[in-house]
Amino acid sequence: MSIKVQITYDMTTPESAEDGDTADHGFYGPGGWKFSIADDDFQERVKSVGQDQALADMTPEPNEFDCIEDAVDFIKCDGPFESGGTWLTQCDPSGDRAYFESGEDTRLSFHIDADPAVRDEIIELVLA
Repeated sequence: MSIKVQITYDMTTPESAEDGDTADHGFYGPGGWKFSIADDDFQERVKSVGQDQALADMTPEPNEFDCIEDAVDFIKCDGPFESGGTWLTQCDPSGDRAYFESGEDTRLSFHIDADPAVRDEIIELVLA
């Protein structure tokens, strides 16, 4: 069984919330690295190589698991969550320093690439 979990993030600031938008979004990689797909560097890369290639270049390798329990344990570390259908999104900001100092709200979403029945079971177990 192969289960892949890709993590994305959306960051909202008080200013971006007023506009009904996010301040930044992209992929979240190992060690907490953020790979923005909203900044000027990414837009320049799109102009240079096209959107599909630019996204491929910015996408970190997904986390891979051989069993449902390991995937659930990995995801649950960052909960609580709400379901987005085929993915899970954090309900509350992680409460990191940026949130308390400047109101930046960063929420992670966990996109599960697996057989639909396996994906649904993972989501159900995380939300339980």
